[in-house]
Amino acid sequence: MTRGRRNNRLKDIASHAGVGMATVDRVLNERGGVSQKTIAKVLESARLLGARRILPSETRRHLVIEAVLSRSHSAYLERLNKALQEVGKLMDLPVTIYRTHIDADKPAKLARHLAEVAENRDGIILCAGNLPQVAKAIRKLTKFTVIVTISTDISNSKRHCYVGIDNFNAGKSAAKIGEAICRKGGKVLVMSPETLAQAQEQRFSGFRQFFDDIGLSERLIIFYQDKIPTLALADIVHTLHANDDIRVLYSPITNTFLELVIESGRQELAIRSTAKIVHDLSPHSAEHLRDGLIDMVIDSNPLQQVFQAIEFIAVQYGYATKLAMPVVDFQLYTLENLPRFEFPS
Repeated sequence: MTRGRRNNRLKDIASHAGVGMATVDRVLNERGGVSQKTIAKVLESARLLGARRILPSETRRHLVIEAVLSRSHSAYLERLNKALQEVGKLMDLPVTIYRTHIDADKPAKLARHLAEVAENRDGIILCAGNLPQVAKAIRKLTKFTVIVTISTDISNSKRHCYVGIDNFNAGKSAAKIGEAICRKGGKVLVMSPETLAQAQEQRFSGFRQFFDDIGLSERLIIFYQDKIPTLALADIVHTLHANDDIRVLYSPITNTFLELVIESGRQELAIRSTAKIVHDLSPHSAEHLRDGLIDMVIDSNPLQQVFQAIEFIAVQYGYATKLAMPVVDFQLYTLENLPRFEFPS
């Protein structure tokens, strides 16, 4: 068949089905990115018009999803990556997930990768920094595929959905526990969030808002890490010695500096004797709970986040009818209810 005749036939099918020629092309060549309802409509039109080719099956094909994560040594991202590896075995959906890791400080590379895969993926699950360059890339690509941010959102991106915990209320919950510890007096040392990490910023805001609302904001001492880790650790120890009424240390961040601070509690009494509330289970935080170096972990439940992100994408293509709530419940863990699951190695 000549190109002209082929285009005329595509145009006829598109007109009959009430869709664009690009949609017809995607259906007939099984390129993805089209709902099951539209696939059925296009194939029915092709049959009625006597298309002279072997038509694709209407049975459910595999959803093809790209998961893009910041490359990091973060234990939380390792859990998220593990969840993406395992979730296909646990869901009653035909889904293939490709995982890509891109350095957090290379937004241009991330934007290029999103553009390269968007038209060949039914959905993209993205966990990345809150960067304008990434937001701009997402705005351009939402017409080609379903884009879901996970764990931390990206402002002004017009993504289709954010799936994750309510980080603001997670921070407020930490503050309520901290306030209860200090109710008869005492202060709270709060570690400031990393830049461009919206989840951490929301936790930090929620924590401060709680103390503002009850008129006790003067009890907070904010620690800004603006030095190399060893010097910053020395500053924390100095702050604790200079303010011997600090009863609680709260951290919205989950990085290697926090691990350094917690580990130093093995030798430094000022750190060990302070109640500590942190975020997200990891091999380190589980060990620290067992050793009495921290007191509570607020966990983001990455496996449930991945489940719900995939379900959201599946609903857009008619593979599921029940739309899961995008907000995942966070969980509070102490030594007494520490779950018995294996962490990624």
